[in-house]
Amino acid sequence: MKQALGEDWCQRWFEGLPQYVDVPGQVNILEILRLWTYAKSLDLLGWGKMRYNLLGQGDHWFPGANAGGIQKIKLDGTLNRSPFADRIPAILQEAHEMLYDKPVERLSRS
Repeated sequence: MKQALGEDWCQRWFEGLPQYVDVPGQVNILEILRLWTYAKSLDLLGWGKMRYNLLGQGDHWFPGANAGGIQKIKLDGTLNRSPFADRIPAILQEAHEMLYDKPVERLSRS
């Protein structure tokens, strides 16, 4: 992980991140950054995609929204407490591009 993302990121990526209910659009920044961190540094892309695409689909198990509309959301002040506030918007965009799969309709509904 340290080789891929750097020691500072690995030790502090979660610091100062708001809960999804405190983010415009209820984007679950904490969970998205966790998934991105593991997918990117530990080659857990399949696992990351599966979890990412459950955001907002699994009630309290996967709360909050994915980062699909992050470029339209004003995060002003939301990330002030994070040491990576300047990097996080681009990481959220990258995470969505890397992890998002078009929703599949359940067989029971087809």
